Order: sequence, then structure tokens, then C-alpha cells
Amino acid sequence: MSNNLPAPDRLQAVLFDLDDTLVDARGSWRAGFAESIEELHAAEPALQALGTPEEIYDGYFRHYTEDAFRAAGRGEWDERFTLEAYERLIATHLRPDPALASRLADHYRAIHVHHVGIYPDAIETIEAARARYRVGLITNGLSRIQRPKIERYDLERYFEVVVVSGEAGVQKPDPSIFALALGPLGVAPEAAVYIGDNPYHDVVGAHAAGVGAIWVNRGDWRVPSGDLVPDVEVRELREAWPYLGLE
Repeated sequence: MSNNLPAPDRLQAVLFDLDDTLVDARGSWRAGFAESIEELHAAEPALQALGTPEEIYDGYFRHYTEDAFRAAGRGEWDERFTLEAYERLIATHLRPDPALASRLADHYRAIHVHHVGIYPDAIETIEAARARYRVGLITNGLSRIQRPKIERYDLERYFEVVVVSGEAGVQKPDPSIFALALGPLGVAPEAAVYIGDNPYHDVVGAHAAGVGAIWVNRGDWRVPSGDLVPDVEVRELREAWPYLGLE
């Protein structure tokens, strides 16, 4: 892994990803799932035999949602992923019931965003970066899903530009979405760094746009290879500070 980031004296802009970089999206999946099946779990011994709702997520649902997350990382996300996960769970451990699965999926979609937490190093890192550089946010996702996360922690006030792929009509790793953020900032790609958690979306996209890439590996994922290799890997945002000249 080679560090090709611009030196702090040449750096002009720091761009951030949202999900699992600033806010804990994966944690919200677990908590949202547990809440969505709480009543069903209490009424169904077959589900109780699998463990608590959280244990069911960890042992079954988590693997499906992370498969879906990886598909989303390849630009293959579909709204049916959530419904299919519930259909599979219900059919495998109870009985085929598409109507029940649909109700659970709708409930999950409505509530999981309320479980999104913010990482303790998120705000301090944004504030430290914007004290020295231009700052922006680029996030993939539908506006109705991403905007409530941004609003929940009043994140928009920290950034000079916010680009949501569902509003922009283009998503990472397409390099043009980075141009949509850098253009209003008046910063050239080679003077910018993007910080994100997804090697495909964030690293490949940033490099395609000519932007440096810092990978926040909060999940202890295997180091990627090939085009997915970032300039720098960190475990939390605070570890990125030295590369940004913030310490």
C-alpha cells in the first residue's frame, strides 16, 4: 500500500463518505432488524429457538444484508434485497408468508434510520478538517434514506457541499460525482482527499477522479488488492489526522 496522498501543504479539500465513515449504518441494520421482528419473535417459538432478535441478525440476517451491501458496492442495489431477506427468513424457519415478510420489510425500512448512530470521532474530525481545508460530503443512496441520516445529526451545517447520489443522478465509483463536489469548492482533484469505508465505491471512485483515498476499515475487513488498494488504511477517523496535517 503506497501513500500517494497530497502533502498537507498542497491539500485544499477533504471530502467525506457518510455510511460507516461518519455514521454507523451497519449498527442500524442490526438494531432495526431486532425491532422489526420483536413482536413476531415473542409469538413464535421457532424463532425463539434461534436466539434473541439480535442473535438471529448476527447468525443469519447479517450475512444476507452484508451480501446485499457488497452488491450495492458494485452498484447493484435493489429495493427487493430487504424484502427477499425477510421472505427467506420466514420461509426457512416458519412458513412461506409473502404478506408477513412484506410488512416486516416495510417496518424495517421505516425505523432502521432511527437507530443510526454517529461515530465519536466524526464531528471532531470534520471540524478539524474544515478549520484548515474546504470540506464536502459525498454519499451514495436514495435521498429519502440518506437525508434523514444527515439531518439526524445536523451534518449539513459542517459542509460547504453535500452530494447525494440519488439527487445527483450519478453514484460512486463514477468519477463525475467527485467533480460535482469539487467544482463548487474550486479545488482540483489532485489537491483533494476522500475518506470512506468502501473500497469499491470510495477508493476506486476517488482514484478514478484523481483524488487521494483514505480507507476507514472499521470492520476489520481484509486488505483489498488491485484497483481497490487505498493510499492509506486507518481503523478510525482520528488515525487519519496525521495524513491530513491535523496533528
